[in-house]
Amino acid sequence: MAIPTDPRTPQQRVTDQLEAAHRQLTKPGLSRRDRAQAADRIDQLKQEASRLGL
Repeated sequence: MAIPTDPRTPQQRVTDQLEAAHRQLTKPGLSRRDRAQAADRIDQLKQEASRLGL
């Protein structure tokens, strides 16, 4: 069975995930808990991006 590979670079993956997290954060009707989780994810992704030199 073939293992799927992601053709994106680590920088592209972090950028895509960060954009998705921002979209999640701006969804209407998001609970306070979900909003906090999205904000935490954004913080983690920003730290990862800085480690990658973005």
